[in-house]
Amino acid sequence: MSTITTYVKLAVVAPLLLGLGGCSVSTHRSAVSENQTAVSVQAAQPAPGVVQYVWEEPMVDTIDVPPGLDPEGNYYRPSHKAVVEVRQGRWKYHHPQ
Repeated sequence: MSTITTYVKLAVVAPLLLGLGGCSVSTHRSAVSENQTAVSVQAAQPAPGVVQYVWEEPMVDTIDVPPGLDPEGNYYRPSHKAVVEVRQGRWKYHHPQ
């Protein structure tokens, strides 16, 4: 019998605690301040003898391909655009100014 009364008490007290728990939350809102930090950035000088390379993007072009048979003559292809690579990307020595 005591187990049943414990469950009944728990069934009564739990909703009250959950319901009143929301009332205890503070509605005070604190102001948010933004912190700004100034950072000095200077170009680092490389050590003597260090070679610096930069990536040169590939040169590409889009071309219009007319409709017709493919180069092997196997199937018909509709007109479309194709991207062709005129020059490959490469690593190039960086000449400091």
